[in-house]
Amino acid sequence: MDRKLLLSILFLIGTTSFSFSQTEQLKDVFNNLAFYNQKHDLQFLSEAKKAIDKTIITRSDSANLYKSIYKAVVYATILYADSANTLRMPDNFLATTLIYADTLFKRKKVFTYSSEITYIKRNLANAYIRRGFTYLQRNNYKSAITNFDVAKSIVPDAENLSVYLAYAANKMGELNKSAAYYDHLLENDKPGAEVILTAQRIYKILGDTTKALIAIEKGRRVYPENKSLLYEEANIYNNKKDYAALKKLLFTLVKVSPDDYDINFLAAVCYDHLNQPDQAEIFYKKAIRLNQNSYDPVFNLGILYMKKELAKPVQTVEQYDLARNFLEKANE
Repeated sequence: MDRKLLLSILFLIGTTSFSFSQTEQLKDVFNNLAFYNQKHDLQFLSEAKKAIDKTIITRSDSANLYKSIYKAVVYATILYADSANTLRMPDNFLATTLIYADTLFKRKKVFTYSSEITYIKRNLANAYIRRGFTYLQRNNYKSAITNFDVAKSIVPDAENLSVYLAYAANKMGELNKSAAYYDHLLENDKPGAEVILTAQRIYKILGDTTKALIAIEKGRRVYPENKSLLYEEANIYNNKKDYAALKKLLFTLVKVSPDDYDINFLAAVCYDHLNQPDQAEIFYKKAIRLNQNSYDPVFNLGILYMKKELAKPVQTVEQYDLARNFLEKANE
């Protein structure tokens, strides 16, 4: 809960044009909210609820927008602050408070309580998000999504909410729904690297390599030396056999992971396909040093030596022997 926002609401009560009689009617409510804000003791919220409930008895009381707003403020504060339900509110307390608040927000002149409305919405949304996380921990992804969706309907721009929705949908196997959430997340100027990586994996599973590449390229602009993003982009180019595009990544790839076997082997294969045998040889040899039991770089290096020798006007026995030795070593 945003205690600064609650404090600002309490400050507004004392400085705005509410009549003295109005403020006096809710004196006990405001005092208990203020004590709670200072001491963080839930008992003050219990007393605030008792006080506000006593002031709303008749139909006329219910029609009083001032009282109704602060009833919602108190209830929303309890819902977020009392996560363990120490005050023993009924099971439907969150749902009924949301219905009450929704009805309240449609009333005339409610716009004069903009700070209170923001506070109520934020606390209700946070209560639903917290409930959604409880369901996530129980692997009940459907109920988690339901609660996150409600939170999003209350505060559409709630921080990280789309991340939670995308994660839950992904866990449920609803990849198209998850992809839609990630589409929204990637509209941000600086989405997190993990968000981008998860999004591109889902896009690739759905068969949309182009979309995956667009996501990775955006991520690389924000995180130019992120190893995972670099490697995912390199893999896409490698799978597409776009070695010219892959070559542009090699300098940075090798820079950030100089002793990574996979990256050195990938660099060797790329240079090999681009007919740059000297560079390919360097990286094949490095890959072999990094993993002496690997078959591929040894075999490829033998083939490379064979091709280099065949390209010469005059071949030598020594070079053929060198190529043969690597090919035989690969098959040991």
